[in-house]
Amino acid sequence: MTAADRSPLRRWLSDVRDSHESPDAPHGEGIDPCGVRWRRHAEGVLELTPAATGGTTHGHRFDAILSCGIHGDETAPIEIVDGILRDIADARLTLRERVLVVLGNPDAVRAGKRYLEYDLNRLFQGAHATRAESPAVQRARELEVIVGQFFSGVGGVRRKRRHVDMHTAIRASLFPRFAVVPGTAQHVPDDAWLDTLAAADIDAVMLTEQPSVTFSYYTCARFGAESCTLELGKVAPFGQNRLADFVGIDAALRRWLSGDEMGARDSGQTRQARRFRVAAEIVRHTDAFVLDVPADTPNFTPYPAGTVLARDGENTYIVSHPEERIVFPNPNVANGLRAGVMVVPA
Repeated sequence: MTAADRSPLRRWLSDVRDSHESPDAPHGEGIDPCGVRWRRHAEGVLELTPAATGGTTHGHRFDAILSCGIHGDETAPIEIVDGILRDIADARLTLRERVLVVLGNPDAVRAGKRYLEYDLNRLFQGAHATRAESPAVQRARELEVIVGQFFSGVGGVRRKRRHVDMHTAIRASLFPRFAVVPGTAQHVPDDAWLDTLAAADIDAVMLTEQPSVTFSYYTCARFGAESCTLELGKVAPFGQNRLADFVGIDAALRRWLSGDEMGARDSGQTRQARRFRVAAEIVRHTDAFVLDVPADTPNFTPYPAGTVLARDGENTYIVSHPEERIVFPNPNVANGLRAGVMVVPA
């Protein structure tokens, strides 16, 4: 057996796609042939500790979470993370941060579908407790427990917390790569974090303080992490992604995990992302709901003041700012869920 065959880092994706390991397999831990200490918390979830520290906590700046595959058909971020793990295993990339790598929804990845029973990214922050028991509910509950354990640190050491949750979008976008950055009254995103995302070739940042049940809002609200949901282009099957479109974020993640600054571009050039804040959410309340936008409307499409965008019985949504842009329009959500987000310049 070669060193590559023994590497859980190299097998991370293939073990999930080919079901080499049962989700109920022993968690296990050990040292990869490259020297990185690993611990398997659950299927698709690996905690990695840099080899240089010998498993101790000295020198780490971050407790870092790098997640993807929360939606099973969003394959480009999974391929990006797989490439990073393979390069760590092959000693082409030196890991210097403690990181929890999460492939969120293995069942949906194998099925090639966004989700099976429930949208996993609508089950965090305790929302799983309101749903009937299912594999997705169990997975959300499991991930919350694992994240809590990970952020509790090692040996009582508390480091800066950061969570990058990578997705690809169902629809086109006027800003092809954008970030949704949650915040709370206690944890307001600072300019340095937003500038860091811009330097990773993120075109726009959407700031939101609305309570949410997404994975990134959970880590921000519950643990005070610098969190973001990254939307990195359109959904595509494995092997059909244009990875050249993701060079900026891939390079930024590699800089970060190897101990450099995520925004330290080799060219030295600085980039500015357009900043928006959430002005309102359009919620579908009844079966009479109508969203008056075409099905192929790109994210960030602008509408002028006075435009009627949604009707739900006697309730209507009318654009009240000089201009508002719609993000994540989806009239087919279940009653009670968000059918669109309206943003204005921040």
